[in-house]
Amino acid sequence: MTLCAPRQVHDNNVTILKWTKRPFKRKVDNMMSAKLRQFSSTRAKQCFGQILLASASAPVAIEKHGKVTAILTSPEFFERAQAASGASTSRVLARITQASVEKDRLIRHQRIALDLVLLPSNETSRLICNAMSIVNRWRNERLCSKDYIERWEEILRLQPKEMAEAIVSDMDGWGPSLRQNSPWVGLHA
Repeated sequence: MTLCAPRQVHDNNVTILKWTKRPFKRKVDNMMSAKLRQFSSTRAKQCFGQILLASASAPVAIEKHGKVTAILTSPEFFERAQAASGASTSRVLARITQASVEKDRLIRHQRIALDLVLLPSNETSRLICNAMSIVNRWRNERLCSKDYIERWEEILRLQPKEMAEAIVSDMDGWGPSLRQNSPWVGLHA
């Protein structure tokens, strides 16, 4: 069987050179937006030198019985692909770590909220006074943003039950940020 001249098939932003006479439709991974050339295994055996040259500029897919069985690529492209996947993995890991830290902060503030509601009033007052003194120190020594200081002052003026609800809520999107800059955490965690 003789092979027809290569024809270009565009599939998912990838140019595939087809060497077979029969049409072949399949999604091939984008592989970092490089032009992926595809050869049959028979053609790969016959023109291995050409395939090596082609793999220097972009990955080359080798198919057998209509399925991609191998991808030949240059070492430089392989290293770039590994670095790109490593970078995305580290970003995912950082997001997971941050979510875990925020969950721990929320749990600490839930414990504080329980204490505000369940402890005797004199203990609750002492906790609130200690938290207010930390917020005052932030203001006097300019240790924290004015936004955080004003929001914490508003929260600390509430009744203990409303205060308990406020410190574990989203607070109009400010919850995680306020729990990160909390007057409760060194005092009563």
